[in-house]
Amino acid sequence: MKSACGWAGCVLAGLALIGAPAAFANPSVAAKLEAGIWRSLVIGGTNVHDYPLTPLGRERFANFRLDQDPSLRCEPPGMPRGFYHLSPMDFRFAVNSIRIRYETMDVVRTIYLDGQPLPETAPHTPNGHSIGRWEGGRLAVDTTHLAAGETSRDGVPKSALMTLREIFEVEDRADGPVLIVTLTITDPENFTAPFTSVNEFALEADWELLTFDCHPTEYEQ
Repeated sequence: MKSACGWAGCVLAGLALIGAPAAFANPSVAAKLEAGIWRSLVIGGTNVHDYPLTPLGRERFANFRLDQDPSLRCEPPGMPRGFYHLSPMDFRFAVNSIRIRYETMDVVRTIYLDGQPLPETAPHTPNGHSIGRWEGGRLAVDTTHLAAGETSRDGVPKSALMTLREIFEVEDRADGPVLIVTLTITDPENFTAPFTSVNEFALEADWELLTFDCHPTEYEQ
C-alpha cells in the first residue's frame, strides 16, 4: 500500500518531528531549487562587465595571454568563473550540504550548511570553501579560500584574497518560477570595490545536464 504523503512529503514530515537538518530548514525553497535544471534567461552573447580594477588588476588583465587560458586544457576554471551566466545548473540537497552542478566545464561545488570557517592557513582551491545558510526564503552562500586565477575567460584576475557572496532566491512569476542569483565579488588585491552582478534563470523540469565533453585546444607557442 502506497503512503498517502509520498516519499518527499513523508521525509519532510519526519524531519519536522525530529528537528530538520540545515538543508531542510526551508523545505519549500529547497524543493523548488531541486525541481529541475535552471537555464539562463540571457539569450546568447556574453555579459560584459566593467570590473573596478586596481592598478595591479589592470596590469594583470593587460598581460593575460588568451592562449594560456587553463580551460583550453580542459581544466575546470573554479569559482566565480565556474558560475558562467549562460551555463545550466542543478541543485541537490543532502542532510547538511548542497551540491551545485554547472554544465559548463562540468564544475561541481559543495555548499556546507553546517560548516565552520576554515583557518586562514587552510589550502586554497579553485572552488574555495563555501558555507551556506538560510535567510528567510533566501539561501546565502559565502565562499573563501579561493585559489588565484581568472574571474572571467578574458583574464580579469582573481587573487587568493577574493571572497564571494551569493544570494539564491526563487521568485514565482506568472510564466513560472525564476531563480535570481546575486553574486558579489570582493578582491582587495585586484578590485577597488566589491562588484555585484544579478542573473536570472528559468526552470526546465524535464531537462538534464549534458556532459561538457571538453577537448584540449592546441596553440603554437
